[in-house]
Amino acid sequence: MNNHTDQLRHEDLLQLFTTEYEKYASRMDPEAMDGLWDIAPMVFSKWYYTALTGETILTPANIIHCDEEDPKVEKAYILHVDKKAAGMEKYSFHPVSYTLENHPILRDMQTILDACLPDCTVDENGFFLPEDRAELLQKITLPDGFYLEYLTRLCQQMGFFQKVPAIHIHKVTKSPKADAFFGKEPKEALDTLLWEGCALAAERLQYTMDLEPGMVSSSFFYQYLENHIDIDQVFVDFYKRVDIDLESIWKTPPNELTEEEQSIVSSFLFAGIMMDKWVFTPFGHFFHVVRPISFTAFRFYQNINNLAALFLMHHNPGAELFTPPSYCSLTAIGMELTAKEKLSVNKQKMPKNISFERIMEAITPELELRYYEEMLRFELVTDVVSLRATLQKDENLWKEAELSTENLLHDFCCDIFAAFAMEDTREYVLSIPDDNGFPMEYAPAASKRAINKTDGLTLGDLPLHIGDVWTLTPPSGKAGALTIEVLEKKASNPYLMYPRICRQSEKITEMEQIDEIY
Repeated sequence: MNNHTDQLRHEDLLQLFTTEYEKYASRMDPEAMDGLWDIAPMVFSKWYYTALTGETILTPANIIHCDEEDPKVEKAYILHVDKKAAGMEKYSFHPVSYTLENHPILRDMQTILDACLPDCTVDENGFFLPEDRAELLQKITLPDGFYLEYLTRLCQQMGFFQKVPAIHIHKVTKSPKADAFFGKEPKEALDTLLWEGCALAAERLQYTMDLEPGMVSSSFFYQYLENHIDIDQVFVDFYKRVDIDLESIWKTPPNELTEEEQSIVSSFLFAGIMMDKWVFTPFGHFFHVVRPISFTAFRFYQNINNLAALFLMHHNPGAELFTPPSYCSLTAIGMELTAKEKLSVNKQKMPKNISFERIMEAITPELELRYYEEMLRFELVTDVVSLRATLQKDENLWKEAELSTENLLHDFCCDIFAAFAMEDTREYVLSIPDDNGFPMEYAPAASKRAINKTDGLTLGDLPLHIGDVWTLTPPSGKAGALTIEVLEKKASNPYLMYPRICRQSEKITEMEQIDEIY
């Protein structure tokens, strides 16, 4: 089969992503749109290595690789988004071939460095300014902000930028070290770059997780590129370095975990985000020395709603975007560059002589299930109430939320406290006016107060009048009391996931960004 025919049927497969992405992203809040279009190439890249039907090896990457005739080539499709175009016209796919002799990551680094000739203005941290950043995203292979940041960090780490004297601004130019590096043979340059990538991963994890110096190093990460990667084992080895037996914690039922073990589980979630961001994503999506696979099928409804919520609150999308894969196998590049002689069995090796048509038939049940779930959401339309919660002691700290009227009242109170970083919800008082304007008070089921209990009640059980003002007082007392105003009542949107924060004050956004290190 010729390349043109291959690409046409590949695009039929890849449009499974753009059809669903457009369906949901285009129906999110207008304030989230730009962020969703900007991040689409990386979301697509994550989907490209995700099983189309759960617990199988049928990822788009594996399916497309079956058509590749040259065993030394690792082929990937890159999504480009033209935000000026409408609907499906904004999406286009570009096939890219990765080989040892002609690797796009080396070309992209040269493109970045050439942008610094004769010199370039950068910010105080050495990163490109927005206008230069936008121009570079149009020139590099993967038009993604994190990819550009990653390559910039590698250039900084390797001394490829040289400071230029300037007054009141920061300027850099391409250093002689860069010319020497790119004078090497591609294989040697790529191997050096991989070691630098491992060093960058160690530095980033040490910084974000506050690890002791030397706890992780380049060699710790490079060793996993010598064989197919069991992701769980990476985390087991990582935690052993701080004398934690992660395997025994995994085997312990959640209700039997000690307080210390629960904190370790919480740290594991954060470690997973960081490990995927600085290890598995670069080695799989940028270097292509490994081919990752996530066995859990992608959920557009949940993922896009979660990403939109992060953009609405001006948060870094990394918390939703970076999730460790289930497994990684060495690609042809990895086999030649980093592999040891004795390899374990490749768990995602596709069977031979299976047609593209049969593969598409195999994923049809999963597609039908997603369609059925969507139809259910259209049939189960409920009422939604919009509320604004404001901290009484500072009216500049507020959030607006939309919730289904079927939302349990106790869960609502707990969620509102959590949104304002108040975790102790064992005792609270919710005061709302009844139909006659008299205050009614509610407390948790376990409360000893002789007032109404929230247990078993939903928001729909309350008198929801637009303009009504409620008061929610936490256990700490009036210092943390919240005023809640009923803004609107309307039908739910089947494309949106409730409950949801739809906007918040600038002050609260600034406070939350201080603690954000994704």
